Amino acid sequence: MGNLRLGDLPKTRRWTRVMALLEETTNPEQIASKTIAAAETGFGEAAYDEGFRHIVWLLSRITLAARNPKFSDELGRLGLKVPEKPKLFDIIGAFTKRIDSHHRERRARTDISEMAQLAAVETLSEKCLRRGRSLFGTASEDIQEAMKGLSTKKNFALLSRDFFSRFTYRYLNYFLSREVSKHVGPNHRFATVEEHTAFDEALAVHCKQSAEIVCEFSGGWYSKTAYETGISHEDAEAFAAVALKKLLSELKRGV
Repeated sequence: MGNLRLGDLPKTRRWTRVMALLEETTNPEQIASKTIAAAETGFGEAAYDEGFRHIVWLLSRITLAARNPKFSDELGRLGLKVPEKPKLFDIIGAFTKRIDSHHRERRARTDISEMAQLAAVETLSEKCLRRGRSLFGTASEDIQEAMKGLSTKKNFALLSRDFFSRFTYRYLNYFLSREVSKHVGPNHRFATVEEHTAFDEALAVHCKQSAEIVCEFSGGWYSKTAYETGISHEDAEAFAAVALKKLLSELKRGV
């Protein structure tokens, strides 16, 4: 996953606590908090990851672009090459290509940036499809209207929450997956694959609940910054740093 690796599980006292916890419980909240405490250096460094910061900026700007009647032109200014009347597939494809191009140009492809890219694509796709199908349809105009709906204070807050939730889940699972798999089978903590899957799903829910901490902050930041400056790269970088700090603090509760 990328040219730069987060590495193997570090042999520290904190990681020892995480691994010991797997022998004692399958509570996702406890395991997540212990894991993030053990890996907090890498999680905190995401705020300084060039690829991660660019993705946060692009995610915030693509929703603003939908407010413009000339949606495709606005996307073009962001580096997203799409048809005059783009559908969701066109937008997501261009979004992905632009991120890949940025990673190549800046040599910014890392594990962190790839996790963020996957989280952003999943979140944007899911949100647009849900709004498009429930409110209108899947035609170009409907998708633009659905994406425009994400540019409100409330809906950007939810978009942001889901993005950070998915990113956090991928980050935690990056470290946990190799170790948790050792505990699946007869006479192990997870006796069946189904139990392992249930734990995995519970961990995802825990990440989403933890990401609620960035909801109000994200909506307020987006609404204010979009109105005052239009959201620059610097604005997005500062936002990402604060959001990650808030999320890290929430995940470490009870550690």
